[in-house]
Amino acid sequence: MSEQALDPLERVRRFADREQLFRGIEKLVVAISGGADSVAALLLLCELGKNHGFAVVAAHFDHHLRRDSTADRDFVTDVCEQLGVPCMTGEGDVPLAASEMKTGIEETARHLRYQFLAFAAERQGAGAVATGHTSNDHVETVIQHILRGSGVRGIRGMLPSSPLPGMPSLNLIRPLMCLPRETTEVVCKTAGIEYRQDETNAQPVATRNRIRRSLLPQLREENPSVDSAILGLAESARELFRFVENSVDLAQPNNRKPGSVVFELETVRALGSEGRLLLLEREAAFLRAQVDTNRTRLRNLEAVLVRGSGQVVFGDVMVEASVGFVRFSTNQESYSELFQEQFVNLPGITRVGELALQAATTPFLDLGLPAVKVPVDRIEGALRLRPLRSTDRMHYRGFSRKVSGILKKAERVPVWDRSSLLALAGAGDVLAVLGVDVAIDDGCEGEDCYYFRLAESVPLRVDGG
Repeated sequence: MSEQALDPLERVRRFADREQLFRGIEKLVVAISGGADSVAALLLLCELGKNHGFAVVAAHFDHHLRRDSTADRDFVTDVCEQLGVPCMTGEGDVPLAASEMKTGIEETARHLRYQFLAFAAERQGAGAVATGHTSNDHVETVIQHILRGSGVRGIRGMLPSSPLPGMPSLNLIRPLMCLPRETTEVVCKTAGIEYRQDETNAQPVATRNRIRRSLLPQLREENPSVDSAILGLAESARELFRFVENSVDLAQPNNRKPGSVVFELETVRALGSEGRLLLLEREAAFLRAQVDTNRTRLRNLEAVLVRGSGQVVFGDVMVEASVGFVRFSTNQESYSELFQEQFVNLPGITRVGELALQAATTPFLDLGLPAVKVPVDRIEGALRLRPLRSTDRMHYRGFSRKVSGILKKAERVPVWDRSSLLALAGAGDVLAVLGVDVAIDDGCEGEDCYYFRLAESVPLRVDGG
């Protein structure tokens, strides 16, 4: 027997089982507006809850977008009372909120609605929130994303399960995605419930309404099976995107610390634009930063990765490429930018903001931090610690070389680390370059050497001197 020949309850059951929508759920919040789709969702989920072992709670949000919106609330509470289902209601002035937030009516309504549903789920201790989105909504969403210039991820349209906006630790599930809109009307009529009609759905103001009322009918004239074709496209995009998600899961950084995540350049290059966007969002979540993306910035990132150098800013996150590495970071000042030149206590400790330069006459016994060693006879005049200069030179591997060239080519120090490096210098050239994770010198033969390293400013034991 084909899926279409099954009764709606069985189709939803099979779809939910295939997608594992009810796994681990003991209580489910069902969003109900009063329309056919959401009422049918409540009816079907109440039945399925008996077999799957979860309780159902209804949640209705009044957007105050129509004069008779309170009638919708009264209708929903009456239906819930008939079914013996607890019902939570909430309300918000969407036009006022849209004006204050400077966002569109549709976007604001969605934000407030999901904010309420997240609150309802938390208050009820629910494992998920369910909506009555149908296959028609799925088709309209795919078209809407295509019109906006979406990539593969957007062409997937609606997903059977996704993080709940406002509470990503819970899932938003769509068990009725396997049913067309006309079937939800049949479910309501079979149950003897006269669902509410939202007249705003016929108004051409909203993009979705124009797609539903104008664009889709024209497409169906060209191809009567266009809905099935779009659903097939969405499923193909979903399958393809799983490979993108898997590749991003496998892309692990060389180093991850507060404010900064560093990858091999080839790792990020290999992901492609869809994977890079997913990686960017993942690392932005780790950095606790807001990310702002568009196609232009993603194209600029592609150019940076091909070139192997440069940077692109995505909201609060900066992506930089340098000497074979890529860093995702939030904007932070380096200590070298805040540090002024000062004389070095030799031997002893010299404070460098939150760090300390340790100087000793014998090697450090604990080897946890990189250190440099400088021949005593190369130190001319007072030894100083200062920020690096673009003109700095140092004796390195038998020759006098520009420090900038040493950092870039010989030592492959990324540009973001260079800005935090300090120069150890006497009266002449730079003797060594130091950072928390960097220590560059020309070596020292014999025993007549000084040893230096940067460490946390909490006093550490210095051996020697």
